[in-house]
Amino acid sequence: MSIRLKVFLFTIYALVFLFLFWRMRGRRAEIKYILPWLFLDIVLAVVTAFPAILYFFCALFGIETPSNMLFFFGMILLSAVVLSLTLALSRQNAQIRELAQRLALWEDREREAAPEKDEQANREE
Repeated sequence: MSIRLKVFLFTIYALVFLFLFWRMRGRRAEIKYILPWLFLDIVLAVVTAFPAILYFFCALFGIETPSNMLFFFGMILLSAVVLSLTLALSRQNAQIRELAQRLALWEDREREAAPEKDEQANREE
């Protein structure tokens, strides 16, 4: 890997790291969603700095080319992210459903109580 490519990649990694930190610091994203991306950014920087690590893992898993190894781990990472987001979405849907049901019950109680308040106001006059 050429020095020019390494400098370019490290610049991209630094920009991604700063962007993620900025989003986390500005409370625009929760830390639990930012941490996997920070971890990926650091791992990619380490693999870029020391490409022998990638060749070691290729030999360990029996994968012939490093590019296939990157695609394989990329698919695993994306599957994990999709699973994580699916679980978060399911949890939020359950919370929204529960809140909607509570709101409907509360509004129903308010409607039932409104005629009683009108009757009390008429009696007092």
